[in-house]
Amino acid sequence: MVAQRPVTLCLHDFKLIMLIAHVTDPHIGLRTNRMQAHPGTTEAFRRALIHVRQLVPAPDVLLLSGDLSETGREEDYITLAAIVEEELATLASCGPLVLAIPGNHDTPAVAKAVLGELMPVAADAPDGTMCLHVERGGLHFIGLDTVHLGFAHGHLNEAQLHWLEAQLTACAGHPVLLFMHHPPLVSGISAMDACGLLEGGPQLGKLVAAHGGVQLIAAGHVHRLILGTLGGAPVVVAPSSSHQIDLNLQPGAPLACRMEPPMIGLYRWSLEDGMACHFSHVNPFPGPFAI
Repeated sequence: MVAQRPVTLCLHDFKLIMLIAHVTDPHIGLRTNRMQAHPGTTEAFRRALIHVRQLVPAPDVLLLSGDLSETGREEDYITLAAIVEEELATLASCGPLVLAIPGNHDTPAVAKAVLGELMPVAADAPDGTMCLHVERGGLHFIGLDTVHLGFAHGHLNEAQLHWLEAQLTACAGHPVLLFMHHPPLVSGISAMDACGLLEGGPQLGKLVAAHGGVQLIAAGHVHRLILGTLGGAPVVVAPSSSHQIDLNLQPGAPLACRMEPPMIGLYRWSLEDGMACHFSHVNPFPGPFAI
């Protein structure tokens, strides 16, 4: 079980600015021998967290949006938790708070048992779900559990939608960031859309629109950088720390992956400025050069 460190938000020029890192779909335990030049999922995840650690200013929050393990084994979550502790323990007390939710490859109950405070399930979360609600620096982080046990596709059932409605009502007038595994959008990649969020998306959009203060909906699952909207809020799908899905928008195209350079999401938020979404390559490039 991993214990969290205290979080103290940093002031930038007397303005409260929050930096949110987003790493998704590490798939710890996946066999990568057929993926040319893949360093292995454990090493790829470690490199992503080293990159997070080296960012200046340091992120205040780190989101892990599912498919933490390839097959939901306890040893995979033990490995992931150890990497989080090893690579992020030396950060200053201003961050990051790590918040994790499960994906369709995960075994949610096992993940929760191992990860502990990294997956702080809300006391009133619907039975069997790993929903969470944490407030930091005036921004409400609400994690949704789109896992449909035994299936690759995602869903938001009636109980979870009612729970979300209650959470949004409770923080009416306050900014919210939603994060989930299956994104509430159609990517155009047939194989991924077939196992996307197949239930609850339209209802989620109505709740988002009714609240009016959702700053961002962050997701994973598709292993590509994708932008969209839902209910008037921006939707961002972050790339995987492991491997990317081939961008093939032909209907019925077979599923394939590519070893494109991995990236993390880095989202800058303040009450005055709103949300700006950046994406940072994990692997080093030459530079910077003065211009």
